Amino acid sequence: MRRGPALAVAVAAAAALPTSLAGADSFTPVRLSIRVAPVARRHVPLPITVRVSADPGVLDTRTAPLRIRVKLARECGGTYRYTRGVVLLDKRLHPQPTTGQPYSAVTRASGRPRRYGVMTVCVFLDEEGDQRTFASDQTTQVDVSKACTRAAARFDAARGAGASAGSLRRKARRACGPGVKL
Repeated sequence: MRRGPALAVAVAAAAALPTSLAGADSFTPVRLSIRVAPVARRHVPLPITVRVSADPGVLDTRTAPLRIRVKLARECGGTYRYTRGVVLLDKRLHPQPTTGQPYSAVTRASGRPRRYGVMTVCVFLDEEGDQRTFASDQTTQVDVSKACTRAAARFDAARGAGASAGSLRRKARRACGPGVKL
């Protein structure tokens, strides 16, 4: 008779275990939200906005100010330091997190892509000094497009010469998409 209650407890504990493990897999205490155009022109500033948000207490273990760092690269390294590419953003977060409080900040900057091709936006939330990484994101890509760069350059030249550039603007818009400044 003693096995019945013990068995019931064991079955209940086993049934609860997979649920708690599945919940732990989807838990994201620090979130990075990246806004950047999907297509870019070579040698023209590419604006980027990064929003950082964190649950209360997650960033309390930091011992130095936090920085948000972003590079545009063919592939991301394990850290910002070992990622080769164009710096789009490297700024100290303002305001810095407060102990025990939820956190949210937005940072903006831009950089000039130097190579054509599909590049990865490598984002790192690092602590100054020891470079400890609290969060990173490598899911966003940008196509530094030769067609966009050429079409936009033709539009820029015609506009600078004072010519009617309506058809060239439409061609550049088709090649670059709505996120690229013409």
